[in-house]
Amino acid sequence: MPAVDVSRIDRRVRAEVERRGLFLVSPDPEPGMRDAFVFVCTDPDPGDCGFTRVGHVSTATGFNHVVYAMDGRKTSAAVSLSQIRGLFPTWEDGIRVVLSAFDQCR
Repeated sequence: MPAVDVSRIDRRVRAEVERRGLFLVSPDPEPGMRDAFVFVCTDPDPGDCGFTRVGHVSTATGFNHVVYAMDGRKTSAAVSLSQIRGLFPTWEDGIRVVLSAFDQCR
């Protein structure tokens, strides 16, 4: 599966991300990987996503979006993340959860 075109994420959600000084990044997947990811990062470089992300959303289940977000245990790079349980049918729903966790941990 190719990288997610983040320009297709709802503009209101993109504006919420930008207002916090964050970036949406979707790196090209590794060969053979079926899942797609959108990382919410403090830096726009896709090569640094693992270090600069404050959370991410993936299609790991195939039909819903799985969300990992800051959990507050470590708030400097690379932050600690925990999976958020719930049904997130869209990228936007998952990104909003990541932003909420980011706001709580700042």
